[in-house]
Parts: sequence; C-alpha cells; structure tokens
Amino acid sequence: MLTKRLRDRATLLASAVVVASALSACGSSSSTAADPAATDPSSPPTSPASAPHADPVKPADGPMLSAQGFSFHAPKGWADVTDRAETGVLLSAAQPTDEQPLVINVRRVVPGAQTTAGARARATVLLKTAGATHVRTRPDTTVAGFPTVHLVGRQDLHGAHYELDVYYVRAAKAGWPLTFATNQYTTQERRSAMLASVLQTCRLHNA
Repeated sequence: MLTKRLRDRATLLASAVVVASALSACGSSSSTAADPAATDPSSPPTSPASAPHADPVKPADGPMLSAQGFSFHAPKGWADVTDRAETGVLLSAAQPTDEQPLVINVRRVVPGAQTTAGARARATVLLKTAGATHVRTRPDTTVAGFPTVHLVGRQDLHGAHYELDVYYVRAAKAGWPLTFATNQYTTQERRSAMLASVLQTCRLHNA
C-alpha cells in the first residue's frame, strides 16, 4: 500500500513526464484487469530486447494494467497510478519508492501515424513537448507484433535528469506511444532489462 507522500511524488512525476502533447491524444484514464499474454518483440542489440546470444528476457511480473484493448505488466513492486495521471494518459505505472520514481505512461492517439516517418515525427514532438533535449533515434523494433519506432531524450526535472524512452506503436486503428522515464541513477543495463521485460508483456486487442 502506498503512503500518501510516495503516491503524491509518483503522481507529480507521472504528470510532469511527457506532458500533454500536440498529438491529439484520445484516451480514458481507467484501468481494468485482464488476462495478459507475452509477445516477444524483436529488436536490434541497441534496443532493450536481447541480442541473438543474450540471456532470454524475463517478462515483467508486477501489476497488470489494461484499457481500451491495450495491456502490459509493470515490473514487480510497481503500482498502478492511472487514477493520478494527467489527461490523455490512458495507463500509468510507477515505482514510487525513492526520491525520483520510475514511470511508464501509455497513450492512445487517433488517428495514429501511418508511416515510420510519421511515427518518428510524433514521438519527437512528444519528447520535445516534455522538455526533452538530446533527442536520439534508436533502431526500429516491434511491440505486441506491431511496427514500432524508438526515440530517446533527456529531461531535467526538479534537480534530477531522466532518460525518456518513447516507443510509438503503429496499429491499424490508432497509435500507441509508450513512455518510460528512468532516473539518473538507473544503469544502462538495468534500464534496458526493465524496458525489455515490460515490452515483452504488451498486448493489443482489436487494434
């Protein structure tokens, strides 16, 4: 059970990380339980998915968040903070156990980008709207079986800096930007493992 102080801290970051963007995001702030199923995303070595000879990625086994046909598992020990998320965020999970909690936000965008270039442009806008700098493109991958672009940026917030990873999933009926915020104390190895473990549990229904 989260204390009010920790929950408020998670809420502050969840609202500050990737603020309302110019993506015409449409979505509900409700979250309901559903049956998850892991889909193994293929990804180049620089993306969080494991390299050809790396150890298999263990899927995240924390709380399951689901809404409007999209679901994912947060890491163990995390909390569903969707009810505290800003307008436009469909699902939000956080690890509010330290001074700079880690956060995952999911949005639904209608209409979604139809091309890789369009998805990359929208992910860039999302990062820059959040005040991110040093925006970089990572190799494309797949999430839940759908083509996905991956961009990274740095966000300075309350005296700390965060790495923002945006995965823009292109489905037929909508775009799904997934944003991961990890603090400056998160090692690259831990970040990559966490991202890969969550992405492996993502599932889309009637997309």
